[in-house]
Amino acid sequence: MRYTFFMIFSLLSLAACDKKYAPEPNINEPAKATLSSQDGTYCFSKVWNKDITEVQLTIMGDAITGSMNWLPHEKDSARGTLKGNKNAAGEFDLMYDYMIEGSQQTETKIMKIEDGKLLLKVGELLDPKYDGNLIYKDVGLAKYSEILDKIDCKSK
Repeated sequence: MRYTFFMIFSLLSLAACDKKYAPEPNINEPAKATLSSQDGTYCFSKVWNKDITEVQLTIMGDAITGSMNWLPHEKDSARGTLKGNKNAAGEFDLMYDYMIEGSQQTETKIMKIEDGKLLLKVGELLDPKYDGNLIYKDVGLAKYSEILDKIDCKSK
């Protein structure tokens, strides 16, 4: 009798161990929407000491337009426009067309929105044709190292 009881208990234990446990999803938790996938106008700013960087982006599908102002304290500033597209990775491939020190220049910019912040990819730039059109020397080595906080566009 003990042997039968032991066998039944062992089989039940093995059967219980074989079940895979998967917690049910929490349906009450709202899905996280990323700003980068939503159409609209967004503003970002970074103040470091007395230097200010401001970016305004308008996203319409995959098309992106906007402006960027780099305002270092007591130095020449750069003010210009941004235009480009959202790529498959959710990054923004942009052309920054700006005036600095009395010269018109362009510069490739890669940005993305993550956790409500704007991340700018920073890397060494080249002017291969010596015509004021700057590109990343090696985009693979560039890093998202400049972070701007989201602000209310009305406060700009």
